[in-house]
Amino acid sequence: MEVIKDFDLLVPDKRIAKLAGREFDVSLISTRMALEQIKFRDKALIMSGADAFNKAVEIVAEICKPKVSNKFLGLFKKKVTAKWLISHASYAQLLEFIDFVLAPLYKEAEPIEKSEKKK
Repeated sequence: MEVIKDFDLLVPDKRIAKLAGREFDVSLISTRMALEQIKFRDKALIMSGADAFNKAVEIVAEICKPKVSNKFLGLFKKKVTAKWLISHASYAQLLEFIDFVLAPLYKEAEPIEKSEKKK
């Protein structure tokens, strides 16, 4: 018996974040960035407030970087950095932006936590 499961069909919903006149496709968060967020979340409580905030902004900036398959075209895209995000958003905007970008990670984590409590 042959079983084929096409994981390419598991495509997340399209999620576009707009900030300072720019659009960011944050539909797909790489496993690398998800793991980075998990490590950060584990350490956030022992970090100072400013350090924790800056690290969260760095993670979000990395997620917002355009996914460019052509390296040449990537040279012409404006870079998204933590500094750019902090300079182009109010504090309230940035908090909401961070929540929106990272929401899928927390949405996926909730069922796992509930199932662990049942054990």
